[in-house]
Amino acid sequence: MAISIVRGVTERACENCGFPDEELVLVRRVYVVPESWDQEARATVVPEPELWCVSCVSQYPCELAED
Repeated sequence: MAISIVRGVTERACENCGFPDEELVLVRRVYVVPESWDQEARATVVPEPELWCVSCVSQYPCELAED
């Protein structure tokens, strides 16, 4: 009879791109709608913080969460 052992270690991954990374930053996602001829520019900040990798933080709109 074989016994299998499953380790309980979960790899940390970016909640935006899914890339496994140990250095994650807590941010709030920002949805940006650019200005057009019939509407003003606007930005919506999502209240729930997410863990993002440094690459996503540098490429996508977000703000650092201070929680």
